[in-house]
Amino acid sequence: MSQSIPLTRIGTPRVSSPHLSTPPSGARYVRVNEGATESPDREVFPESFDDMNDLDQQHQSAWKRSIYMLLEQPTSSQAAFLVLIVTTSLIVISAVVTVLETIPSFHSINPSVWFGLETALVALFTVEYVARCLAHSGSWRKFLKWFGSFFGIIDLLGILPYYIEVAMGQDTSTFFRFTILRTFRLLRVFRPFRYNNTILLTIEVMYLSFRRSQHALLALLFFVLMVLVVFSTLLYFVERGTWDENMGMFVNSDGDPSQFSSIPAAAWFVLETITTVGFGEITPRSFLGRLITIPLLIFGLLLIALPTFVLGREFSMVWEAMHQNQTARTEVFDARLDQLSSPELPRTRSIQDIRAEAASGLWRHSNETSLRLPPAGVGMGAAELSAQVAELRAALEMQGLLLRRVVDAVEGRRKVRVPRAQHNEDAARSEDES
Repeated sequence: MSQSIPLTRIGTPRVSSPHLSTPPSGARYVRVNEGATESPDREVFPESFDDMNDLDQQHQSAWKRSIYMLLEQPTSSQAAFLVLIVTTSLIVISAVVTVLETIPSFHSINPSVWFGLETALVALFTVEYVARCLAHSGSWRKFLKWFGSFFGIIDLLGILPYYIEVAMGQDTSTFFRFTILRTFRLLRVFRPFRYNNTILLTIEVMYLSFRRSQHALLALLFFVLMVLVVFSTLLYFVERGTWDENMGMFVNSDGDPSQFSSIPAAAWFVLETITTVGFGEITPRSFLGRLITIPLLIFGLLLIALPTFVLGREFSMVWEAMHQNQTARTEVFDARLDQLSSPELPRTRSIQDIRAEAASGLWRHSNETSLRLPPAGVGMGAAELSAQVAELRAALEMQGLLLRRVVDAVEGRRKVRVPRAQHNEDAARSEDES
């Protein structure tokens, strides 16, 4: 169990920072525009640098970009968050209506009421679906990628049966093929989960736990299959009884049809036993059959305990590693904030050190100031991190201004000292010659 934990797969809450423009491809820094005067409330920003690049490539039109941010980035503005709340509420209402329609006590309600509710909900979901299509219509490749995605297909299947029913002019709820499509409406309840960082993080940790436990689980699965085949075969030959020519089947000692008429039927009993379900519709009657069942009962307890122990241990290890990783990244970020928050420049640094830092890319003297930031996902709240980034930006602008003044002052003094030194040398020479 010394396998390293790939924490790079673990997602962290994504945040948005004000006045940040899109970084170059492959760059690990963002640019802070010194001349940005727009209000943060009027600007919309993606949640990650990848989304920034996608926006520049997909949404050249301002209205498409606004629709994309409104529907796909709920933390970009208050309006986007309100749209998420309304959409989630409509999904819950649609699921409740679908469930209530199946309760016999609600069958007395006029069908036109249910049809009116469904029409209103489908109309709203249709508007949302069309808006999402427009938001992802920056290019055919991006549109087809979204159209074939899980949530894109679910959204389409959620509204398609209604229009088929209207086009056919009859109720399609009794048709089995359309009933399956109508059940896809309930899958929309999973869509808001992708905006919940805690749920996404838990799912990611569970995935890593299964991945790290795959060898143990595969070995256990192979052992279960071996037990299933061996014990179902034994029970079949022990409990099948005798063959009755008149009935054309195996019968037990009481003359009733045998419950273990085939190996698959015996395998169903073995599965019920080792999973401790025990429906009770199939039971062995002979003493030898019950004796064979005893090891299955014991194995069923082990079958539940072993995967629970393995997965629980791996889950706790991955979760602890993830927590330590986020804590370490937060401490590093806080340390850099404390280091850069004071506008006072260190007095012990020489001009060579300042020039070395400027040459290394930490400071760039131009119309814009470039700033290297740690990864966006540091496990903080979006509002807190945005405020800290704003404070960091203000402190760095002040330091940059003071740094440029110090450099200009030092270079100006050097230029003044050189002519004075030459003048003193010329005066000394003239005195010696005289």
